[in-house]
Amino acid sequence: MAYKVMVGSKLGWARGNRLPTGKGCTMRRVLLVGLAVAVCVGVVSRHAGAKVTSDQVNSAIQKAREYLINQQKPNGAWGEHAGESALVFMTLAYMGEHPNREVISKAMDYLLKCDVENDFGDRQGYGVPIRVMGLSYIHNKLLGEKRELVRKQMLADLLRIRVGQAANGGWRYKLDATDWDFSVSQWPILAMREANLMGIEFPTDSLLKARDLYYSKQNPDGGWNYQDGNSYGSMTAAGLASVYIIADVLEPASGCPCKGGRSSSDTSESDRRIDKALDWLSKNFDAKTSPQGGQHLYWLYCVERVGIAVGYKYFGTHDWFQEGAEVLVGRQGGNGSWGNLPDTCFSTLFLFKGRAPVLFQKLEFQGDEAKWNMHRRDLANLTHYIERIKEQMFQWQIVSLRAPVEELHDAPILYLTAESVPKWGDEEKKKLRAFTDTGGTVLVEASCGNAAVRRWFPQFAKEVWPEWTLSTLSAEHAVWQSVYPMTQKPAAMGVEDGVRTSVFFVPDDFSCSWQMKAYALRKYLFDWGINLYTYATDGAPLRWKLAGREVKPSDRYAGPIQAGGRKTLKIARVKHGGDWSAGANYGGFKRLVEHLKSKAGVAIEVTEPTAPPFTEGGVAPADLAKYDVAYLAGTKALGLSAEERGALKSFVAAGGALWLEAVTGSVDFNQSVKQFAQDMGWELKMLPATHGLMTGRMDAATGYNLTTGVEFRRALRVSRLGRPNAEFVGLFEGNRLVGVYSPLDVLFSMNPYEAWSCKGYQPADAQAVATNVALSLTARGVAAPPPAESPAPPSKTPAPEAPAPALEAAPAG
Repeated sequence: MAYKVMVGSKLGWARGNRLPTGKGCTMRRVLLVGLAVAVCVGVVSRHAGAKVTSDQVNSAIQKAREYLINQQKPNGAWGEHAGESALVFMTLAYMGEHPNREVISKAMDYLLKCDVENDFGDRQGYGVPIRVMGLSYIHNKLLGEKRELVRKQMLADLLRIRVGQAANGGWRYKLDATDWDFSVSQWPILAMREANLMGIEFPTDSLLKARDLYYSKQNPDGGWNYQDGNSYGSMTAAGLASVYIIADVLEPASGCPCKGGRSSSDTSESDRRIDKALDWLSKNFDAKTSPQGGQHLYWLYCVERVGIAVGYKYFGTHDWFQEGAEVLVGRQGGNGSWGNLPDTCFSTLFLFKGRAPVLFQKLEFQGDEAKWNMHRRDLANLTHYIERIKEQMFQWQIVSLRAPVEELHDAPILYLTAESVPKWGDEEKKKLRAFTDTGGTVLVEASCGNAAVRRWFPQFAKEVWPEWTLSTLSAEHAVWQSVYPMTQKPAAMGVEDGVRTSVFFVPDDFSCSWQMKAYALRKYLFDWGINLYTYATDGAPLRWKLAGREVKPSDRYAGPIQAGGRKTLKIARVKHGGDWSAGANYGGFKRLVEHLKSKAGVAIEVTEPTAPPFTEGGVAPADLAKYDVAYLAGTKALGLSAEERGALKSFVAAGGALWLEAVTGSVDFNQSVKQFAQDMGWELKMLPATHGLMTGRMDAATGYNLTTGVEFRRALRVSRLGRPNAEFVGLFEGNRLVGVYSPLDVLFSMNPYEAWSCKGYQPADAQAVATNVALSLTARGVAAPPPAESPAPPSKTPAPEAPAPALEAAPAG
């Protein structure tokens, strides 16, 4: 596709065809048309319809970063204008470039010398606030005199901004308090916000005047113009983001404190205006152009600010980040730019900020009295708190159960704060259940301790998760100590499914503390927010936006595999007195069945529960006659009566094989397996590295080499250093191997899901482990094929090691 660079001043960002003029060191207008654009910019096009990937976004960001750094002049400046230098500096500082790096150090020294009155020309209204923003991003990384110098400059700039505010509350290119427009006015408000996040108080008098201007100029359709006139994209998005910032400061309560189980108010004036503006954006959003006029890439930058501020993934039916990233990645020049420096900065910030991992998704629901967002900024404030603590970008989002299950997984936690009972039917219940059964975690709060919601959720939980009990969390639960040991705790309940706590319910209000930024009085609730997502992810890094959750294949397991003489297997999940169904709801066997069918042509039939309630089904030991393999697993101790043990002995005597697994690497299950083997008169022995299950050479079957390079989940990474191999324990009746036991988690670990302190393998490795077990079973009783005739090797060459026998007759070793 052709890339058309808009004609315009490099710092006149708001209007597509408006070319503000000025003297001093303002940028020259740049005209790039026709062939010159293609040659100079090096446009890269992508196939229509192809969805951009996270890797492509990250690559585009890196190319843009390198382009911006390479454009710096020897004196630390960019372009020909201090305002443009401030914009590039702010962009790189936001992206995490440290002030110790030469590019930032030189830029900072240059900008600190720039005089407001002389060096920013007639673009003070843009450049000075952007300098404040850039300095705020590096302030806390500085020490001593440099830090104090930066803070003094920020305070001086903020004072100059206040003095330059027009009487009606707006700002203009020249900070002379005589004129205004909404393109410039958003930047002082942004600067005040960033300064506030590092400890400089908001000037509330300035914000009150700005709010009155935004209110007075909002059009009936909910949008804004540059000054007066019809609404258009960039100014509506900028106006909405500014109103949000102002409301955060001037109206921090949003329904708090609670009164009698209800929020203290419903909808404020700012809420109504915000909703009208959101309605305009939902009706008019277009990623390919600024709707109703305005500069395109400036519009996308404003969209990113709004999307992150309000938590919406969609405007109408449009996924703003997905669609915007499609456009930007497709139009990036071969040199890493989007034409000029400002457009490159806006595009880079859209991609860099918009791709940030999502911590929580707030669940909305429909209805006449649907009260799901009474504390509008609860997640926003929690997210900002976590960003400061972790020194990392995060987002939050709003989502509906109308979305597909995979979109519910944009964040590890789905958060429902209800002050009225959702009117959900079977479809919504199935969606929530599918979310938890695919690794998601649900957090439910009775907002303001609402009595109706407190009564509703326990019954709702019985309907959605009928096989498990909603019960009070123990004092030792990992969520109280995953990061911060908590002595003060909310009164939380949970649904434990045998692998993890997948549902948390708090019958009392905690969101008001998040809403009101009660960092001192209720700090433990903010710490709990960190503990919650850390528990839900087992401390794993969160995914960038657009990154899928699929299991990534490993090059170590790219080779061909081959079944033994058997092409079918029947496996039964055996019922026993412990939690025999633990992990069944996560579908590990389903993944194994699909893998073996596609890679080795093996048809496996597994009898186990496949739908809620997962505690119903399974196969009793007495009913194993028609099966080849008995699978016994759990996190609690095995519980088998004498009769059941006798049935298992008979099953093994008739040629059946046992497959045992400690789900999550459970210590309790592991101890019980030792007792089980003793009761059965069998011996447990670790299989050596030369065994076929380890090498993948199993008589007639060929699997994967598990003797080296095997990777483990977080709980085992340190303890397995120097031991990058799988681990199998054999159950022996004399010299006859009758079963194989994994003391490490396998089937759950095949999924890209996380469970706190799960002692298992990484997904690709877990799949290889399970594959070798299954392939060994296809070789039972089948002789290894004779070697092909070949000349005898030279006498000095040792004979090749024979493959280990299959499961039925493996050596004790």
